[in-house]
Amino acid sequence: MSARKYVLSLTAVLYLFMILSLALWYGEVKAGFTQGDLQRMGSFTYSKPLTEEIHYPKHHTEFSDCTGSESFDVITVGDSFMNGTDGGSFPDCLTNEYGLRVLNARFVNHSLGDLYILLNSGILDEVRPKAVILESVEREVQIRLGEQIVKVSDYTEAVPFMAQGAPNILRGIFPPVMIQANLKYIFSKVYHFFKPEKLSPEVYITELDRPFFTNPGQERTLIHYYEDLDYLTAPLNIGMVNQNLNNAARLLKAKGITLIFFAAADKYDLYYPYIKDKKARPQNPFFPAFRQVTDREYIFVDTMKILREALERGEQDIYWFGDTHWSHKGIKLVCDELVKYIHGR
Repeated sequence: MSARKYVLSLTAVLYLFMILSLALWYGEVKAGFTQGDLQRMGSFTYSKPLTEEIHYPKHHTEFSDCTGSESFDVITVGDSFMNGTDGGSFPDCLTNEYGLRVLNARFVNHSLGDLYILLNSGILDEVRPKAVILESVEREVQIRLGEQIVKVSDYTEAVPFMAQGAPNILRGIFPPVMIQANLKYIFSKVYHFFKPEKLSPEVYITELDRPFFTNPGQERTLIHYYEDLDYLTAPLNIGMVNQNLNNAARLLKAKGITLIFFAAADKYDLYYPYIKDKKARPQNPFFPAFRQVTDREYIFVDTMKILREALERGEQDIYWFGDTHWSHKGIKLVCDELVKYIHGR
């Protein structure tokens, strides 16, 4: 083959590759980047829920924006379940629905470590909140609080988490993420063919016996994160978790501050009673273990009890269908119970 024919053949192949890539991207894959995290990880397209997002007019204060001269009713410390955006923002719900002045603190550690940063930096003495709300997603509690004693002295540097504007990976006709996303999409489809229970290595799919979502055609489908099943191999050390939380509660109580802790229920655990084929998996013992603790010195808000009661009433879209996180409905249900401990019963 002559050099000219080789170049023409290579050019033709590249053109064909780009045309097919563009067709796949714009025809199927791109939509995934505007939907939930499970959809992105599982390369799974879903219909829009009938439940609308909400938009709060008022917003809480981030630690990075705090002047130091303000006072707040509550400080919130947690992971992505605490730090959603707009209607998915737990602190914004407290601000708009209950009129609380909320300071949200995000640093670079897990929630208890970040609380100890606030303690060591003197922020708690300056702000003097009525309560600190500490949160962790259920699947991370063992790793964050159950493996060892969390020492106050290990968390001294107050470096606030700075939300960085994500690069516009969807810009242009040939977006930077297109090829990688297309390849992942193809891989996930092949993976799902051989492992029907999973959409990808990160995402499981199963069926429910009731319509708990409002996405047309997918009302009885549950997709969930693979780490929701970690409880099968990494059991909760409830004694260690309780000891860590009690230690923190004592330090706050000495300053006249109440510690409120809640674990954001894993999606799989929440919908477990309604899964048709449980594959012989036992129920996660996390919340039953917490209910049996008798020596708590902090307030424990049982999110599972609150959300399961709502499911029994037939409430839909407590968690978003294509996302690991709860919706504004789930947030509001938990906040309704939690604020009782701030205002007093």
